[in-house]
Amino acid sequence: MEGKKVLILAHKPAYPKMDGGCIAISQILEAFLDIGCDVNFLGMETKKHPSKNTIKHSNLNYKTLPVNTGVYFWGALKNLFTKDSYFLSRFSQHIFEQEIISTLNKHSFDLVIFESLFASSYLDIVKSHSQAKTIYRSHNIEHQIWETQILEENNIFRKNYLKYQVIRLKKEELTFWKEVDSIVSISEKDSTYIRLHTKKELNTIGLYCNNIELKPKEQGSKIDFFHLGAMDWQPNQQAISWLLENVWTVFNRINPETEFHIAGRGMNSSLLKIKLPGLQNHKEVSDAVKFISSHKVMLVPLFSGSGIRVKIIEGMALGKCIICTSLATEGLTTSNLENILIANTKEEFIEQMQFCLNEPKRVAEIGEQAREFAIANFSKSAVSLQLKNLFR
Repeated sequence: MEGKKVLILAHKPAYPKMDGGCIAISQILEAFLDIGCDVNFLGMETKKHPSKNTIKHSNLNYKTLPVNTGVYFWGALKNLFTKDSYFLSRFSQHIFEQEIISTLNKHSFDLVIFESLFASSYLDIVKSHSQAKTIYRSHNIEHQIWETQILEENNIFRKNYLKYQVIRLKKEELTFWKEVDSIVSISEKDSTYIRLHTKKELNTIGLYCNNIELKPKEQGSKIDFFHLGAMDWQPNQQAISWLLENVWTVFNRINPETEFHIAGRGMNSSLLKIKLPGLQNHKEVSDAVKFISSHKVMLVPLFSGSGIRVKIIEGMALGKCIICTSLATEGLTTSNLENILIANTKEEFIEQMQFCLNEPKRVAEIGEQAREFAIANFSKSAVSLQLKNLFR
């Protein structure tokens, strides 16, 4: 693929790899570089997502622009008098648009990649200044995530506002699918849904695991539990709050010597204030691999979202036994009781956790099967081969 030129437009920096979105963006950037492409990256930089620890590569031109995409009461209110989704309109930034125009006027590209739906507002600008093939890389089905959030919202005013906004979001998302030249989805489940709404070229290219070659470190036989995730993402906040309130309080009462370790960026004050027996809050950790490797059983009680959970892939690659909801493992062809444990209710989580506590040998066996699954399905070479097909 030498000589092929790719422009990546993203609503957040690729580096640091501070959450699943950043990891997904950095992975495709690095995979394009690995197959010999020249890559230009334009990303938005916010207080929530500062840009740092950027990689250096002779074929990479990397630039981020500071913008304000914050959510404000008056902005949300004024948006009601427009036809646009407030979810997306916050990412329509004049300074970013001008940088795209400048870049397209200076260079010609074979592909322009729109990383997530939040870059969609720049499609018309790209089409008017370039003949490149436009590709939407779908991280999630965004309107489905927010449809689930509506069900979780108790404030009647917020609930009605979200309903109104999700209608707009869905309309814009489905329209965008029909306007790009091609779509790349991260999970086959999402691809199946997208196929119902557009006939555009569609490929499923999942994530790969950089830790695939790391050998799990030998640990003692003690069974403990852990969760690692971006805690400024609402589905994660709701998931852990639910688990602490409904599962951990009961499980730890039955098994008072057990420990639950949670960690993640953006830990909000409500989670920091929670003090429960056996609960240890590590806040943001500097080394995710070290944290995962230090504990036994990963808990992922996710009830909203789509795509593929990056932390589940990392946990499997590091030989962890994982207890998660059916939703959390959607997009993965995992097998319950073989390489993962599925739990969808309070009772099922408690039952699976008790199983792990009583059967440490099975925990090790499931973890090993998980690692073999990760090695077979999430290698970098497989993703690189799929990317080459996008130039056809």
